[in-house]
Amino acid sequence: MEAVTLETLGREYIQSLRVRNFSERTIEGHRWRLAKFFLYLRRQGVDRFEQISKPLILDYQTEQYHCLSQRGRPRSVGYQNGMLAVAKSFTAFLKQRDYIISDPGRDIPYAKTPKTLPRSILTRSEARRIINAPDTKTVLGYRDHTILEVLYTTGIRKEELNSLTLNDVDYHDGFLRIIQGKGKKDRVVPLGRIACRYLENYIKSVRPELIKDPYNNHLFLSLNGNRLSKNVVYELVKKYARQAKIKKNVSPHTFRHTCATAMLKNKADIRAVQELLGHESLDSTQVYTRVTINDLKEVHRKCHPRERDKE
Repeated sequence: MEAVTLETLGREYIQSLRVRNFSERTIEGHRWRLAKFFLYLRRQGVDRFEQISKPLILDYQTEQYHCLSQRGRPRSVGYQNGMLAVAKSFTAFLKQRDYIISDPGRDIPYAKTPKTLPRSILTRSEARRIINAPDTKTVLGYRDHTILEVLYTTGIRKEELNSLTLNDVDYHDGFLRIIQGKGKKDRVVPLGRIACRYLENYIKSVRPELIKDPYNNHLFLSLNGNRLSKNVVYELVKKYARQAKIKKNVSPHTFRHTCATAMLKNKADIRAVQELLGHESLDSTQVYTRVTINDLKEVHRKCHPRERDKE
């Protein structure tokens, strides 16, 4: 019979995540963070699950606070809380499986997360310059233009874009199906008319030039006819931002921020934007209501009495 070691329990914990239908990406994140927690326990001379205590977990939280990145910078609050979350999840699992009587991590609070604004929001002109940067006379240029149109009109994540198949696209009625998005949630998002036109042309005329395997159903393909690799969309967004001479730090997520901000600025209901982005919590969407400072400045300029005074 296998001894009940930390490693044994770690494998059992990971298996419990699979049973609960967590995504492989989430499971790998838990596995990596749990290995870090086990490494910390070993350094403290702890090799039995019964030795895990509340003071140990609090010390682990403090260690994460002081931990520096490879570049020598402090870790973000999100990183710290993510590391603590897996440690707490593991001890809750031990309690649930009756390995321990009480959960030592239960009452340990997370660090307060600062409410930060998205750093890079594109203006309408900047977004158009980037989208129009690819040479649409070439196969890859037309593909890239279509990708940029889809990112801008839908605000989907780059991982969601990479996972799109032909079956997920309806350019006649103007929508995309996002299957197993973040949190393994499905949703339907609308497509703008311009994106629909580019998608139709891409699927009918451009994609056939890229396809090698007739059974490959992925929407966007590489020059070799394969599904796009993980970093291709990130790299092409960076490339076209440089070509468009945009000085901001632009990534695929910038289009997501820009889409959400533009929708709210144009009086979209915040819950509709929440549905569009696939946010589980409205709190994640509300950050975009605070980025329309230019509108606030215009109201201030028109309405504040001091703005009417002459020096």
